[in-house]
Amino acid sequence: MREISIQMKAHAYLALAGALLLCGGCSGKRAPQTMVQSPVYSVPARQLAQDVKRIVAAPPISLAVEDKGDGVLLTGWQEPFQGDFHVMRYWHERTRYHITIFPDFGDPAHRSRLQIADESEQRSDESGPNVQAKTWHPAPDSHRPERSEALLKQIQAQLEAPVQTTRPAQ
Repeated sequence: MREISIQMKAHAYLALAGALLLCGGCSGKRAPQTMVQSPVYSVPARQLAQDVKRIVAAPPISLAVEDKGDGVLLTGWQEPFQGDFHVMRYWHERTRYHITIFPDFGDPAHRSRLQIADESEQRSDESGPNVQAKTWHPAPDSHRPERSEALLKQIQAQLEAPVQTTRPAQ
């Protein structure tokens, strides 16, 4: 009888260890977002938000822009992108951008900057009647800072020159 209980305990511990190993990748934590940040512009934050909204909605970028309030803009989806290699093929990806405009700490009434964070979704590269293959799924671990950087460069090209933030020599 004692041998059976020890054996049952061993199986229970092995099952628990296996469950912990399998669930290790199933945590609800998301990978930290990657952000790109602009230099300081000599424009008040409210004006910069309006300018960025206009620039992003117009060609060559041409993305829908939703104003979330308090200096936060959310763009529409930009696609198609070649995503990661999964199951013997590259998946399709699309990305939208969270653009945050905030006042500069040194002169909040006259200067501001922006940050851009990306959010991606993915789907397989299958065609045909498979509905699941045409459905976009969140990709919280896929961060594409190079896409945010490219958007920032396009916005910067249409904004005034950034403020020089060098300090005088003492």
